[in-house]
Amino acid sequence: MKHAKKRQKILSAYRLGAHTSMERELIQEGAIQVLPDGSYALFSQEAVNGAGEIALPGDFFKVDVVEGKRYPYPNSRAYFEANHRHIEGDTYEQAGNTYAIWQDGDAPCEEIDFLLSSGRLTLCPQDHDHYFNACLCGAPLSACRDATVVFYQIDRDGCGRIKDIGFNFVARRDFERDYILQEDSYETNGITAI
Repeated sequence: MKHAKKRQKILSAYRLGAHTSMERELIQEGAIQVLPDGSYALFSQEAVNGAGEIALPGDFFKVDVVEGKRYPYPNSRAYFEANHRHIEGDTYEQAGNTYAIWQDGDAPCEEIDFLLSSGRLTLCPQDHDHYFNACLCGAPLSACRDATVVFYQIDRDGCGRIKDIGFNFVARRDFERDYILQEDSYETNGITAI
Protein backbone atom coordinates (compact mmCIF):
# COMPACT_ATOMS: atom_id res chain seq x y z
CA MET A 1 0.00 0.00 0.00
CA LYS A 2 1.17 3.51 -0.77
CA HIS A 3 1.48 6.30 1.77
CA ALA A 4 1.53 10.06 1.47
CA LYS A 5 2.56 12.79 3.86
CA LYS A 6 0.32 15.82 4.09
CA ARG A 7 2.35 18.97 3.62
CA GLN A 8 2.69 21.06 6.75
CA LYS A 9 1.31 24.47 5.88
CA ILE A 10 -0.40 27.60 7.11
CA LEU A 11 -4.07 27.86 6.13
CA SER A 12 -7.37 29.53 6.91
CA ALA A 13 -10.14 27.63 8.68
CA TYR A 14 -13.35 28.70 10.34
CA ARG A 15 -15.42 27.39 13.25
CA LEU A 16 -19.05 26.77 12.32
CA GLY A 17 -21.41 28.84 14.41
CA ALA A 18 -18.80 31.54 15.11
CA HIS A 19 -20.53 33.77 12.51
CA THR A 20 -17.30 34.69 10.74
CA SER A 21 -17.55 36.77 7.59
CA MET A 22 -16.58 33.64 5.58
CA GLU A 23 -19.42 31.63 7.13
CA ARG A 24 -21.92 34.43 6.47
CA GLU A 25 -20.77 34.85 2.85
CA LEU A 26 -20.97 31.10 2.13
CA ILE A 27 -24.44 30.94 3.68
CA GLN A 28 -25.53 33.79 1.39
CA GLU A 29 -24.01 31.97 -1.61
CA GLY A 30 -25.79 28.72 -0.65
CA ALA A 31 -22.52 26.81 -0.22
CA ILE A 32 -23.41 26.38 3.47
CA GLN A 33 -26.95 25.83 4.69
CA VAL A 34 -28.12 26.02 8.29
CA LEU A 35 -30.47 23.09 8.85
CA PRO A 36 -33.61 23.20 11.04
CA ASP A 37 -31.89 21.19 13.81
CA GLY A 38 -29.00 23.70 13.97
CA SER A 39 -26.51 21.53 12.11
CA TYR A 40 -24.98 22.59 8.80
CA ALA A 41 -24.84 21.23 5.25
CA LEU A 42 -21.61 22.12 3.43
CA PHE A 43 -21.49 21.74 -0.33
CA SER A 44 -17.94 20.58 -1.08
CA GLN A 45 -16.57 19.77 -4.55
CA GLU A 46 -17.50 16.12 -3.99
CA ALA A 47 -21.12 16.74 -2.89
CA VAL A 48 -23.62 15.24 -5.31
CA ASN A 49 -27.39 14.85 -5.64
CA GLY A 50 -28.05 18.21 -3.96
CA ALA A 51 -26.94 17.02 -0.52
CA GLY A 52 -24.24 18.72 1.53
CA GLU A 53 -21.85 17.20 4.04
CA ILE A 54 -23.28 17.45 7.55
CA ALA A 55 -21.33 19.25 10.28
CA LEU A 56 -22.17 20.47 13.76
CA PRO A 57 -21.75 23.84 15.44
CA GLY A 58 -18.17 23.97 16.72
CA ASP A 59 -16.82 21.86 13.85
CA PHE A 60 -14.43 23.59 11.47
CA PHE A 61 -14.45 24.12 7.73
CA LYS A 62 -11.86 24.96 5.11
CA VAL A 63 -12.56 26.33 1.65
CA ASP A 64 -11.34 25.10 -1.74
CA VAL A 65 -11.58 27.54 -4.65
CA VAL A 66 -12.04 26.03 -8.11
CA GLU A 67 -12.45 28.29 -11.12
CA GLY A 68 -13.47 31.15 -8.83
CA LYS A 69 -16.14 29.16 -6.98
CA ARG A 70 -15.78 28.48 -3.25
CA TYR A 71 -16.40 24.98 -1.88
CA PRO A 72 -16.42 24.52 1.91
CA TYR A 73 -15.63 21.14 3.42
CA PRO A 74 -15.96 20.14 7.08
CA ASN A 75 -13.52 18.79 9.65
CA SER A 76 -14.94 17.51 12.92
CA ARG A 77 -13.83 19.60 15.86
CA ALA A 78 -11.90 16.68 17.43
CA TYR A 79 -10.05 15.86 14.18
CA PHE A 80 -9.30 19.49 13.42
CA GLU A 81 -7.96 20.32 16.87
CA ALA A 82 -5.78 17.17 16.90
CA ASN A 83 -4.22 18.02 13.52
CA HIS A 84 -3.94 21.82 13.51
CA ARG A 85 -2.27 24.44 15.68
CA HIS A 86 -3.98 27.80 16.11
CA ILE A 87 -1.78 30.74 15.18
CA GLU A 88 -4.22 33.68 15.34
CA GLY A 89 -7.69 34.61 14.15
CA ASP A 90 -8.69 32.18 11.38
CA THR A 91 -5.07 31.14 10.70
CA TYR A 92 -3.84 27.64 11.58
CA GLU A 93 -0.83 25.44 10.96
CA GLN A 94 -1.74 22.04 9.53
CA ALA A 95 0.24 19.06 10.83
CA GLY A 96 2.27 17.04 8.34
CA ASN A 97 0.77 13.60 9.08
CA THR A 98 1.35 10.51 6.96
CA TYR A 99 -1.61 8.48 5.71
CA ALA A 100 -2.21 5.28 3.79
CA ILE A 101 -3.70 6.00 0.34
CA TRP A 102 -5.18 4.16 -2.63
CA GLN A 103 -5.51 5.30 -6.24
CA ASP A 104 -7.19 3.67 -9.21
CA GLY A 105 -4.68 1.27 -10.75
CA ASP A 106 -3.07 0.36 -7.41
CA ALA A 107 -3.12 -3.29 -6.36
CA PRO A 108 -6.18 -4.30 -4.35
CA CYS A 109 -5.66 -3.93 -0.62
CA GLU A 110 -7.44 -5.02 2.54
CA GLU A 111 -8.72 -1.51 3.24
CA ILE A 112 -10.33 -1.04 -0.17
CA ASP A 113 -11.74 -4.58 -0.03
CA PHE A 114 -13.29 -3.77 3.37
CA LEU A 115 -14.90 -0.56 2.08
CA LEU A 116 -16.20 -2.25 -1.09
CA SER A 117 -17.55 -5.36 0.64
CA SER A 118 -19.24 -3.29 3.37
CA GLY A 119 -20.85 -1.04 0.74
CA ARG A 120 -19.22 2.09 2.17
CA LEU A 121 -17.46 2.67 -1.14
CA THR A 122 -18.60 1.90 -4.66
CA LEU A 123 -16.67 2.25 -7.90
CA CYS A 124 -18.38 3.19 -11.13
CA PRO A 125 -15.93 2.24 -13.95
CA GLN A 126 -18.19 3.59 -16.72
CA ASP A 127 -18.28 7.12 -15.24
CA HIS A 128 -14.86 8.83 -15.04
CA ASP A 129 -16.24 11.92 -13.28
CA HIS A 130 -18.10 9.90 -10.61
CA TYR A 131 -15.82 6.86 -10.30
CA PHE A 132 -15.53 6.92 -6.47
CA ASN A 133 -18.82 7.08 -4.56
CA ALA A 134 -19.50 7.01 -0.82
CA CYS A 135 -21.77 8.47 1.82
CA LEU A 136 -19.49 10.55 4.04
CA CYS A 137 -20.46 13.16 6.63
CA GLY A 138 -24.11 12.23 6.02
CA ALA A 139 -24.07 13.05 2.30
CA PRO A 140 -23.47 11.20 -0.97
CA LEU A 141 -20.06 12.20 -2.30
CA SER A 142 -18.37 11.42 -5.58
CA ALA A 143 -14.92 11.95 -7.09
CA CYS A 144 -13.18 11.50 -10.43
CA ARG A 145 -11.26 8.38 -11.33
CA ASP A 146 -7.94 10.23 -10.86
CA ALA A 147 -8.77 11.19 -7.24
CA THR A 148 -7.03 9.56 -4.26
CA VAL A 149 -8.69 7.70 -1.39
CA VAL A 150 -6.97 8.84 1.82
CA PHE A 151 -7.38 6.63 4.90
CA TYR A 152 -7.37 9.01 7.87
CA GLN A 153 -7.99 6.30 10.46
CA ILE A 154 -8.07 2.50 10.36
CA ASP A 155 -9.49 0.80 13.45
CA ARG A 156 -8.67 -2.87 14.01
CA ASP A 157 -9.80 -5.43 16.57
CA GLY A 158 -7.45 -7.46 18.78
CA CYS A 159 -6.89 -9.97 15.95
CA GLY A 160 -5.93 -7.26 13.46
CA ARG A 161 -9.19 -7.34 11.48
CA ILE A 162 -10.53 -4.02 10.27
CA LYS A 163 -13.50 -2.74 12.29
CA ASP A 164 -13.86 0.71 10.75
CA ILE A 165 -12.11 3.11 8.40
CA GLY A 166 -12.22 6.89 8.32
CA PHE A 167 -11.55 7.99 4.73
CA ASN A 168 -12.23 10.65 2.15
CA PHE A 169 -11.54 11.49 -1.48
CA VAL A 170 -8.93 14.04 -2.51
CA ALA A 171 -9.10 15.46 -6.03
CA ARG A 172 -5.92 14.97 -8.07
CA ARG A 173 -5.11 18.69 -8.20
CA ASP A 174 -5.51 18.98 -4.41
CA PHE A 175 -3.55 15.79 -3.76
CA GLU A 176 -0.61 16.96 -5.87
CA ARG A 177 -0.65 20.33 -4.07
CA ASP A 178 -1.13 19.06 -0.50
CA TYR A 179 0.59 15.65 -0.27
CA ILE A 180 4.01 14.10 -0.88
CA LEU A 181 4.14 10.41 -1.87
CA GLN A 182 6.31 8.35 0.50
CA GLU A 183 8.45 5.45 -0.62
CA ASP A 184 9.85 3.86 2.57
CA SER A 185 8.24 1.51 5.09
CA TYR A 186 7.20 3.19 8.33
CA GLU A 187 4.60 3.26 11.09
CA THR A 188 1.59 5.51 10.48
CA ASN A 189 -1.63 5.82 12.47
CA GLY A 190 -0.89 2.50 14.18
CA ILE A 191 -0.35 0.68 10.87
CA THR A 192 3.02 -0.48 9.60
CA ALA A 193 3.55 -0.09 5.86
CA ILE A 194 5.60 -2.90 4.33
